[in-house]
Amino acid sequence: MEEKSSKIHLSVIIPAYNEEKRLPKTLKEIDNYLKKQSYLSEIIVVNGGSTDKTTEIVKEFQKEIPTLKLISNEGFGKGYSVKQGILEAKGNYRIFTDADNSTSIDQIEKMWPWLEKGYDIVIGSRDIKGAVLAVPQPWIRKVILGEGFKLLRKIIIGLWEIEDTQCGFKCFTEKSAIDIFPKITIWRFGFDPEALVLAKKLGYKIKEVPIAWINDVESKVKFKSIIEMFFETLKIRLNMILGKYKKVEQKMEKISFRKIDLIFALIVGEMVTFLVLGILEGYGVKIKFLNWILIIFLPILSLVGLWISYLLGKKFLFIFQAAKFLLTGVFATLVDLGVFKFLGLIFVLNISWIPVAFKGISFLVATFAKYWGNKFWAFEKMEKAGMGKEITQFYIVTLIGLGINVGVFSLIINTIGPQFGTPEKTWETLGVIIAAVVVSVWNFLGYKFIVFKK
Repeated sequence: MEEKSSKIHLSVIIPAYNEEKRLPKTLKEIDNYLKKQSYLSEIIVVNGGSTDKTTEIVKEFQKEIPTLKLISNEGFGKGYSVKQGILEAKGNYRIFTDADNSTSIDQIEKMWPWLEKGYDIVIGSRDIKGAVLAVPQPWIRKVILGEGFKLLRKIIIGLWEIEDTQCGFKCFTEKSAIDIFPKITIWRFGFDPEALVLAKKLGYKIKEVPIAWINDVESKVKFKSIIEMFFETLKIRLNMILGKYKKVEQKMEKISFRKIDLIFALIVGEMVTFLVLGILEGYGVKIKFLNWILIIFLPILSLVGLWISYLLGKKFLFIFQAAKFLLTGVFATLVDLGVFKFLGLIFVLNISWIPVAFKGISFLVATFAKYWGNKFWAFEKMEKAGMGKEITQFYIVTLIGLGINVGVFSLIINTIGPQFGTPEKTWETLGVIIAAVVVSVWNFLGYKFIVFKK
């Protein structure tokens, strides 16, 4: 991995409760592995209120393993012990593993490549392709605890893309560990999915890798634990509904350029291309090679602009947010224009107020596109708690915006009228665009500081 330095590279955390029989073998194997590595490491055993000789055994091993540390608590649960160990650790990377050594420490070799690629959290999985279960689980445990809990967990709190949240072999970067674990509220077995929920809300990249796993028939996860995990999962969902993780999400500074960003930027760029070509045609400009230049150039320009805003957004998040807001606004404007034109083709009526009525309808349709784009993409306000109030605020802001939009459009086409020899239909198109630009100022202030306020 890296040359030795004074900085600890890897911390291995082992939560232990009455592990006098299984812990000695685990400590020996982990120590033997770490001694062969080129980096500095440490082993931390967190004794969670054991009543056997776990403490004495660890102290004996400290004579043989200088990097072995012992932390004790009153026995609040595995989650509490892992949290305590992770936060006491000093490593650049911090992995916790079970005292029964069901996943051997050398499995971390499968994690290093993904950590080097920029993933913040890499978790072992027994349920994805490539995983090896040396000793299969009993059928009842596999169906009820494994598949049954997995389905309930996905339904209740999500994490649909993660197959195995319960494998006790997870590695965190120092930064992600420091950000996530102080916020853990679940102290027993349900802490795993809560940690991953928090990781997603903080914007950390998670990778699930297959591991070789040996089932221990003496596992401490019993039927009672299944019931506890179910209620702990409900608690996580309740926390999400009540907005207890809201501040966590709002503190997110880490951003990423996703596939949806690339696709949406190209789509909007292409839509703008056909709008520009339509306007040029209205003025009688017909240059074939110009068409092809615009078809290629504008989508690329849109993508490059968003990418630059992303790079700047790493330093100033609002820049990337503003760029996505702008693209969402352009997209909604084009939806507005498309609906307006469509209505004009269907209902050809020479009445002065008809275009204004059509404009109101097209604006309302475009507003739905703008709401979803701003909420889930531009401002990334993912939580659903308080959506009733949010939707009410949204419609109030929207109705005011509707008045501004229609008023500006009416002023342009009815009061001012076509100028500079512009064809009537082209003037209407320009009216739609100008009205949208004016109202976008109101939309930005209203949506950002009222509706999607963080």
